[in-house]
Amino acid sequence: TDLRPLDILSEAVPARGMRVCQVQGVRGFQLSASRPRALAFPASRLFIHCERFPEEFSIIVTLRAPRGPAKRNEYIFTLMAEESPGVLLGLRYAPDKLHFLFWSQERAGGWQSRVTFPNVSLADSQWHTLVLAVSGQSFSLTVDCSVPKDVVVETPFPASLSVRRASFYLGNRRRRKGVFTGLLRQLVLLPGADATPRICHAVNIKVATLSVPSVLQDVPAKPVSNEVLKYPYEADMKVTLGARPRCSKQEKAQFWFNASRRGLYLCNGSTWVSMLEVQHRLDYVEEYQNLVTNSETMGIEVFTIPRLGLFAAMANRVTPPGSAIYRWTEGKFVHYQNIPTQQAQSWKYFTIGKKIFLAVANLEQNERGQELSVIFKWSHRKAKFIPYQRLSTHSARDWEAFVIEGEAFLAVVNHREG
Repeated sequence: TDLRPLDILSEAVPARGMRVCQVQGVRGFQLSASRPRALAFPASRLFIHCERFPEEFSIIVTLRAPRGPAKRNEYIFTLMAEESPGVLLGLRYAPDKLHFLFWSQERAGGWQSRVTFPNVSLADSQWHTLVLAVSGQSFSLTVDCSVPKDVVVETPFPASLSVRRASFYLGNRRRRKGVFTGLLRQLVLLPGADATPRICHAVNIKVATLSVPSVLQDVPAKPVSNEVLKYPYEADMKVTLGARPRCSKQEKAQFWFNASRRGLYLCNGSTWVSMLEVQHRLDYVEEYQNLVTNSETMGIEVFTIPRLGLFAAMANRVTPPGSAIYRWTEGKFVHYQNIPTQQAQSWKYFTIGKKIFLAVANLEQNERGQELSVIFKWSHRKAKFIPYQRLSTHSARDWEAFVIEGEAFLAVVNHREG
């Protein structure tokens, strides 16, 4: 555990004003400096064992902004890649607003997402401590230990945000525009759960907002065995999809939420005690619509055609009049098209580029004694499926479509031959 001051920071900040702590391969930092005009350092100084930003974390900031109208955008800190002008992650202050920015690679085109917290007034020449907790789609901001402002957004914080060849910029975003004007007392990155309870534990809020909590100063101790470290920021609530977590003296007074059964449990030191549990119901599926089909239905394929909506293809056993396609119209499925089939067993919907296809698995021979399964193609001009290709099969049961390295394939399951 290397506790030497960061070289790039020691030039601008006395060593006693900074502490480096190693937490699961990620270094947190805090600094005491006024007007950090061009303070920057590579992310590799913090992320010494990995190149991924924590998926869940808290950012603690203590600052004082001068009284008066703030600029349109002042960056408290940013994380930026060397080769890109975009912000990977950052905290931006605007008049009566605070914006948290992050870059989501999972979204098409790599759009930058912004989470806005309204009614945040900091320009009053007073010290304020902000705790921003991030977990998935949930973002929570606590100012001076007041009531948290919770925001849930559509785009979650990325589970894998690379910090390779990236740098932290304190009080700016690598250019003069948007420089933070004021005093920055502490800026702490704490991986793990919400740090608000650790900050807001004192009776005197002023003491809490103007002190560095011990949990942020101490390096977590090494485990005495191969067990997972019990970090001080570990969540007091455990959530699983049914798996029962351990309940011992160490987990006493912790809650467990069973998402599969919607049950809330409390650990009494030896076992989980049920606090709230949803009773099982047997009437959660209700009949919605009856469809009169051409004959017995052997298979159903539900699919969506762009700009037209939802469709359902029924594989009907009796040859005349064959199978049918239904379209979702005004809250129910309505008959849309009849397709001749030979004891159809199943349908398979697939696309190749912009082309739309339906493949039917025919079990029996046609009137000419041929065993053929047919691929139908959607005609935009006729607004229906038309025959596209006939393939020789042997009492076909099912189809499967897939793509390998850009090439389209179609596999058939034959029941018998001869």
